[in-house]
Formats: sequence, C-alpha cells, structure tokens
Amino acid sequence: MSLITLPAGFRPVTCFPTLYVVQRVNSSPYGGSEQAVDLLNDRWLMTCELPPSPRHAEGAWREAFINNLRGQSNTVALWHFTRPAPRGTMRGTLTLNASAAQGASSVVVTGGAGQAGTTLLAGDLLGVSSLLLQVGADCTANGSGVVTVPIANRLRTALSSGASVTWDKPTAEFRLATHSGVHYGPRSVSATSFDFVEKI
Repeated sequence: MSLITLPAGFRPVTCFPTLYVVQRVNSSPYGGSEQAVDLLNDRWLMTCELPPSPRHAEGAWREAFINNLRGQSNTVALWHFTRPAPRGTMRGTLTLNASAAQGASSVVVTGGAGQAGTTLLAGDLLGVSSLLLQVGADCTANGSGVVTVPIANRLRTALSSGASVTWDKPTAEFRLATHSGVHYGPRSVSATSFDFVEKI
C-alpha cells in the first residue's frame, strides 16, 4: 500500500466532507425507550468533483490518478479544499500542551505567548498525528497562548503532549470508495466526481 501524491491539477469545484459516526441505537420493544452507544471510531467521508475541461490532456492525468489509487489499495492525503486554513486567527507553530486519551472530546493546544487572544472557530480543522480534527465550538487562547479546543470527532487514538498541530491544509489519508470515471466528448472532458473514505 502506497501514499499517492495528489496531482497539482486536482482543484475541486465542490467539496463535501462528512463525519461518519460509528454507533448503535437500540429500542426497547416494550416501553419504546432508546439507547445510543457511541463506538468511538469516527471517520471522514469526502466527496469532490472536478469541473469539465475543454482539454483531453486533463482527462489523461485524471485517469492516471484513479488508476494509481488501485481501488482502495493505495491512499491519498486530502484536506478541506473549501477551507484550507482556520477561520479563526490562531497561526504559527502549534503543539499539544497536554496528552489526550483515546475517546477524548477535546485537546489542549498551545502556540506560545505570541498567540494570546487568538481564536479557533467552530468548523475549523486541525491535523494531529494523522488525525483530522474539527473544532466543535468557538474558543480563545489565554494569555499564555493555550486553548482547550472542543472537537466534534472523538479521538480514535491517544495523543501525546508536544505533538505537532497543523493548521495550514491539515490532511488525513483517504481511500477511493467510488468514482464516476473520465468521460470524453469530441473536444472535452466531462466533470469527474470522487467519493473518498478516511483510512483507519
């Protein structure tokens, strides 16, 4: 299994990331009450569409990209193409300020005193140890540049204090689930859609 380099021309016109939450919901056959069990194995799904093109050469590299992924054998690193950086103001060199256990619903991030008062906003994405984490609610760094960040997706694995935190195009590895293929016209290539699922 190999990590394939994303082609430079992969610029989706639509990007639709979805968090898939693994859970089981059971209903009582008597009183109708329900119990939901969170299995703590969240993963991202990503649907992207490349636009039509008047150049057949555009179709050639799309074909090669699809075929290099070899179904679900190989992976590619993807980010949120619509929001490659946070809407909040926190930038610079960020790290985890504390360890976080598997299943945790928050992480503590620090950027040092220079990040005092900076923000992360709901929906922002951070990358930590190959995980793509979504900020669950607006938060502000304290005077030391430390902020407790609630996350929408629970941690699949424990994280260590000092781990690097990526804010610029944070990625996760994805497998190709389905694709529409490359359709050629006499002088054009039609839109090409992709469905990806995060590698676990």
